[in-house]
Amino acid sequence: MNIRKIEPRDFAIVAQLENKNWTLDSTPHVMESSAEKIIEKITHGMGYFLAVEDEKILGVLDYGPRHKSEFGQHVITFGVMTDEDARGKGVASRLIQFFIEYARKEGYQKITIQAMGSNPQALALYKKLGFIEEGRLRNEFFIHGRYIDDYILGFPLNK
Repeated sequence: MNIRKIEPRDFAIVAQLENKNWTLDSTPHVMESSAEKIIEKITHGMGYFLAVEDEKILGVLDYGPRHKSEFGQHVITFGVMTDEDARGKGVASRLIQFFIEYARKEGYQKITIQAMGSNPQALALYKKLGFIEEGRLRNEFFIHGRYIDDYILGFPLNK
């Protein structure tokens, strides 16, 4: 498996993967991705790393500033998604570990991620990789007839 930055040839494929794999079980935002929206995100400071094997995209990690305020520019955030066929093979772990090293080299002091309580696999993965629960917003979302907590996790880079 190789990890690389997104390229223009990937935009439409990544959009399809986002639409297929970001569901209400993992995000409170209904995904309506497109190549044009990915271009717009990149233009506004977002970045993408892809896990690729034999030219097939197995996972996507998008990242960008956590805060618009100049006083929070030391914090970066991300989202990670693994294609359904590649789950359980360490793709997300490899992407996150790659991203941690990238953020460290770029001089960030902290990484944050939000994860819904309806996604216990993601929460377990983040904690296994060293993320620490910093906050929990109880009953933050109402999806499929039930309330779901939203967790905020942090990873300090200045260790």
